Amino acid sequence: MATLGSTIDRMYQLREFKRTLEQEVKQVNEDIQQVERELITLMEAENVTKSTGSKATASISESVKPSVEDWDDFYDYIHKMKYYHLLERRPSVSGCRELFETKGSIPGVVPFVQRKISLRTL
Repeated sequence: MATLGSTIDRMYQLREFKRTLEQEVKQVNEDIQQVERELITLMEAENVTKSTGSKATASISESVKPSVEDWDDFYDYIHKMKYYHLLERRPSVSGCRELFETKGSIPGVVPFVQRKISLRTL
C-alpha cells in the first residue's frame, strides 16, 4: 500500500527523470536548429530549394510571421480597425486574476480553481 511519503518520493523521482529528458530534448532541438542553418546555407550555395539524401528529402519552405516592434501602435490599430482576429484567443491568467480580485467578475469569463501539488526538494 502506498503511503503519502512514498507517493511524494515517486512523484519527485518522475519529475527529476522528466527534467533529465527535457534537457536531452532541448539539446537535440538545438542540434537540429544548427543542422538546419547549415543545410539552408549549403542549399543556398548550390542554388537549390530541394535535395535528397539516402533517408530523407529536404526542401526550403518560407512563411511570413509577425514580429511586433511597437505594441502600442499595434493595439491602437487593432482597436481602431476592430481587427481582434489578429490576437490569439487566450486570456492572460495574471490580468484576469487581478480583475477577479479587484472587480469580482469579467463578462464572459468564469474563474475556476486549478489544484496542483507543489513539490519541493528537501
